[in-house]
Amino acid sequence: MAARVLQGPEFRHPVDKDTLGQFFFNNAQKYSDRVCQVDGSTDQSETYASVKVRSIRVALALQKKRITSADVVILCSANTLDNTIPLLAASYLGAKVANLEPSLSVRHTQHLLALVTPKLIFVEEAAVGLIEESLISSSFDTEIVVFGQSEKYVRFSDLVVPQEGEEEFRPVEVDVEDVALMLFSSGTTGLPKAICHSHRSFLWATLQTYQGGVRNSVFHFTSFYWMTAWMMITCCFKSGSCRVFTRGFDTENVFRIIEKYKIPYLFTAPVLTYKLTSFKDASKYDTSSLEVVMCAGTPMAPSQIQKMNEFFPTAVTILCCGMSEIGVVSSFDLEHDRELIKRKYSSCGHPAAGVQLKIVDPDSEELLPPNQKGEILLKAPSMMKGYYRGDASQAFDKEGFLKTGDIGYYDEEECVYVIERIKEMFKYQSWHIIPSSIEVVLLEHPGIKEAVVFGLPEGENGEVPAACVVLKEGFTLSGEEIDAFLKERVADRERLRGGVTFVQVLPRTPTGKVVRKEIRDFVINSKTA
Repeated sequence: MAARVLQGPEFRHPVDKDTLGQFFFNNAQKYSDRVCQVDGSTDQSETYASVKVRSIRVALALQKKRITSADVVILCSANTLDNTIPLLAASYLGAKVANLEPSLSVRHTQHLLALVTPKLIFVEEAAVGLIEESLISSSFDTEIVVFGQSEKYVRFSDLVVPQEGEEEFRPVEVDVEDVALMLFSSGTTGLPKAICHSHRSFLWATLQTYQGGVRNSVFHFTSFYWMTAWMMITCCFKSGSCRVFTRGFDTENVFRIIEKYKIPYLFTAPVLTYKLTSFKDASKYDTSSLEVVMCAGTPMAPSQIQKMNEFFPTAVTILCCGMSEIGVVSSFDLEHDRELIKRKYSSCGHPAAGVQLKIVDPDSEELLPPNQKGEILLKAPSMMKGYYRGDASQAFDKEGFLKTGDIGYYDEEECVYVIERIKEMFKYQSWHIIPSSIEVVLLEHPGIKEAVVFGLPEGENGEVPAACVVLKEGFTLSGEEIDAFLKERVADRERLRGGVTFVQVLPRTPTGKVVRKEIRDFVINSKTA
């Protein structure tokens, strides 16, 4: 078959002409009597009417602080009922919104704050010290508002008291092409950037997700540092459904919440599915409401997808591919692709609505046909505007397609497969080695919980494959046993000639991605020590 550009389906409905603030405001009014959000950690809930009133009050308070569309407002908090409110309030004013993660280091936080120079930060009580230390050397003035108790700063609770003019308040009018939301890139291959979405581009991204089938109540663990949390809340606002969240991941609590709230739709990282399928008391809970488990962010072994489908017989577990720069890249249509989902365990589905996708040779940029691996390039109405205060010209090819830095391919049925980051591939004796291809095989071993593969320098051979492995509880394995397991399942060039290092835990970014470079450096240093 000839090389071609894949085209996702057309949007069934045009995106609203509203700003992001108007979208939230109008839908909160439309669905006022419905439950909007549930904190699964505390079992507290809130209606759309309550969300609207509280966010209006905070918006009025921010107006008194002279927050406008020219300003950046940042949040640094784990998931609570409260942390949604200032995000909506800032969007009503057309301000640019960004989010930090309380688990970040001071150095990382300093870099992100310097990127966007916020005028105001809403921060959870436990992370006040992080923000204070991160702002010490800053050259900009930032006001702090605290979720919780504080004698030094304004408290969030002080902003949600009744305000004059609540009934008359309406979101301000701003250009829908203005920057509305900024998301930080993962920083796995360099310093993070602030990815800018306009009101229009992000609402296109919401429509992509909604058209793909996310229309019911959703359960997720991600904070607003991740794009997925944003997608979940905007899809819920569009459909008037409920968002259930927790502050962290506790396996038994996940099962309890699915049973209590009759969850139909669960979003989770692939690594967390292993905790679900190893939970010994799962039979105590009724999970029959579950229809879809969507996984994204990292590769997932086909055997684990099968195990999830067996573990949750009423649900289908699917992989999807998304990027902060564009929203949903590809996914299976939950209404029309049931037969394909059963056959294509490793695929991320078809290009999402409005998405153009092509596979090109990373060196020549030549368009590649089906089943040939190359870099994935994308174009869509939901594409980012660029990087905040940064040059994004090198991120696009001459036809305006976004260079993802991901290696993948598509098959004869136009199903997309994402394999690896370009910068994570390496060469052994002139062969391209794709780490995730070996990792998937390693995870088939019953004793291996997690595995990361990387290249170690070895003179004229280039780099030899090596691995860091986390074993499951109760298992003991040697590097020789793992190599013998691989020998029967991979090409000779993919064997772990660089050895196996056993660790208790793997370092990850706040978005759950393994920091491969940090692991590689650790192994190299340990071998030379």
